[in-house]
Amino acid sequence: MELQWTSRLKILIMNISRRKFICLSICGGIFPFYKDFAFANSILKKGKTPVLINIELRGGNDGLNTIIPYSNPTYFSERPNISIKNFLKLNSNLALNPSLKDLLPLWNSKELTFALGIGWSQPNRSHFKAMDQWSTGNIDGIGKGWIAKISDSIKNKNYLLSLGPTSSIALEGGNSNSLHFIGNEQKIIQELNYQESALLKDRETLRKFIEIEKFSTNEIIKIKNNIRKLPTNIQIPKGSLSKQTSLALKLINTESPPTFMHLEQGGYDTHQNQLMRQNKKLSELGSTIYALKKGAEKLNKDIDLNIVVTSEFGRRLKENGTKGTDHGSASIAFLVGSSFKQQFLGTYPDLDNLDNRGDLIPNISPSFFYEYAQKKIWS
Repeated sequence: MELQWTSRLKILIMNISRRKFICLSICGGIFPFYKDFAFANSILKKGKTPVLINIELRGGNDGLNTIIPYSNPTYFSERPNISIKNFLKLNSNLALNPSLKDLLPLWNSKELTFALGIGWSQPNRSHFKAMDQWSTGNIDGIGKGWIAKISDSIKNKNYLLSLGPTSSIALEGGNSNSLHFIGNEQKIIQELNYQESALLKDRETLRKFIEIEKFSTNEIIKIKNNIRKLPTNIQIPKGSLSKQTSLALKLINTESPPTFMHLEQGGYDTHQNQLMRQNKKLSELGSTIYALKKGAEKLNKDIDLNIVVTSEFGRRLKENGTKGTDHGSASIAFLVGSSFKQQFLGTYPDLDNLDNRGDLIPNISPSFFYEYAQKKIWS
C-alpha cells in the first residue's frame, strides 16, 4: 500500500518545477490569493502589440566562436584546434559564425543587436546556479524572474508561456501565471483527477497546489483547442527547436497572442568536440530565429515580434585537451526586432586581460541587458 501511495504521489508532482516546488513548501498561504488573481487574461490591445520570445541556450554557449574576434591573434593562438576560420565579417574586427548565416538579412536590415561581453564578474560555474542568476537578473539568483518583472511592469495579464521541455524560472514569481506546455496535458489531467483520500490527507498545501495544476493544465488544453494549422507558406526548420517554433507561430496566429513565450535549446555544454557540436546548434538557432521573425510577419501584421537569446555563461578562452572549452564568464546575447537598430551593445572582452581565473571580463550585466531590451520594446 505504501509503495502504491508513493508511486501515485510521484506521478502527481512529476510536473512541478523546482521554483514551484519550493513555493509549495514555504508559501502555502498565498494559494487562495494566487487562485483568484493570477489567472487573469487580457484582451489584445489595438495597434501593433509587442511580443517577446526568449530563446535560452542551455549549457553555456561559447561567445568567442559565435562572434569571432578575427583581428586578434590571441584568439587563434589560444584555440589552435577549435577557432573559426571561415567566418562572415561584420566589421573590421568582428565576424559571425557561418553557421548563423540565416541571421545576415536581419543584420543588414538593422533588426539584430549582439550584446558583447555579457555576464557576471566571477560567475558561479554551476549550471543550476548560473541559470538562476540569469533567469532572475540577480547575482544571488533569488527573486522574481526577469520576464515576470517586465510582465508586471507593463501590467500584462496574459499568461507567460513556456514551450520547452523543462520551463524556466524567468517566468515565475509575477502577477500573471506561467503555463508550461509539455505535450501530455490529457494524461496529466487524468492523473490529477485520481481520487484517493489517503494521498491528500493532512496535506492541505499539496491539495491546493494540485487544484492549481489542474486549472493550469485545463487552460493549456483550452489554448491548444483554439490554435489551428499553419498556412503552407510558413516553413518550420528541422531540428531540436522545430516543435517549439511551430507552436510559437501557431500561438501568434490566434486571436489573442501571448505577450511572452520561452523556448529552450540544449546542447551547448561543449567540453568535447566543440566545433561540430556548437556549429550544428547555432545553425538550428539561426534558422529558427529567421523563421520566427518572418513567420510572425506573414501571420499577424498587428504583432511586433522581438526575440531575446541568452545563455547561462560563456566558455574559457583557452581550449581544453579534448577540443572543447570549459565553463567561463562573459559571452554573447542577441536581440532581434525592429526596435534594435544598434548592431553592437557593449565592447568585446579584452583577450589579453583575463580575470584571476583565466576568464573573460564582462562589461554588461544581464540585469542591464534586460532593462535595455524592455526600454527598446516598450518605450
